[in-house]
Amino acid sequence: MIKNAIKRLVPRRLILFRRSLIPLLRKISRRNLKRKQLIPILHIHLADHCNLNCRGCDNFSPLSPEVFAAEEVVERDCARIAELTGGVVNEIQLLGGEPLLHPRAYIFIYIARKYFPSSPIKLVTNGILLPKQTEQFWDACRCNNIEIVVTKYPIKIDHDAIRQHVIAQGVAFSFYGNTEAVPKTMQCAPLDLEGKQDPRDSFLRCNSANRCIALDNGRIYTCSLIPYVKYFNATFGTNLNVTDKDYISIDDVASIDEIMQFLCRPMPFCRYCNRKGMIRDIGYGVSRKDISEWTG
Repeated sequence: MIKNAIKRLVPRRLILFRRSLIPLLRKISRRNLKRKQLIPILHIHLADHCNLNCRGCDNFSPLSPEVFAAEEVVERDCARIAELTGGVVNEIQLLGGEPLLHPRAYIFIYIARKYFPSSPIKLVTNGILLPKQTEQFWDACRCNNIEIVVTKYPIKIDHDAIRQHVIAQGVAFSFYGNTEAVPKTMQCAPLDLEGKQDPRDSFLRCNSANRCIALDNGRIYTCSLIPYVKYFNATFGTNLNVTDKDYISIDDVASIDEIMQFLCRPMPFCRYCNRKGMIRDIGYGVSRKDISEWTG
């Protein structure tokens, strides 16, 4: 609560200025090249599609068909990661797309907690469907010490009422990042369709690389662009190629050390990301499914 109160006091201009500096500071510090001891944030998609249609979504959700996570696949993946890590990662985020579109979202809460008994687990949502959740869902959140994290998009819903509803269920609540103070704005890290960017430079500037780690169908990726760019390719007929050098199979490694070493180096796919040309704070808007939303 104190942390959230402090965030509300930070001036909007300062928050936006800080956001603009992050890529350069990451490059100067070479932070993304530093091997982590634990997986920082493990992303597990419960659904790839979404009930919002945000332009330029970096998970390509407006372009995704209806895709739900399979319980047996996520359980298998969690079991393997837990085997490799001793059941300890820095943080797990259940997200999407919109995770609450999954009709059995509560099951994944039990799965995650089963294999990661002491790690913080957060369900990241736009909040729209929270008032419609059943007691079964709230029981899962309470029993497994789950935090609900809402990204505050500038849409016509009562965010304060949603917060109060979650708290009344006896479940921890927070807003994602600084979105309580500065509602979510969209940005574009332009995709270079010809793949002519310097992979190392893109990797160094990226705020997701070696930080927000995607776990998808037995594979670990250093960011969410790589596993879900298939929806971009299918929509626009492009060929942003994902090779076997862009991910690591959790079944093919002998130890967590191999994964952590893999995550702290540039991927071939990084050549498609024009991080130097980042377009910030373009305002929130509904996707027209125009390729320029992702290419600038």
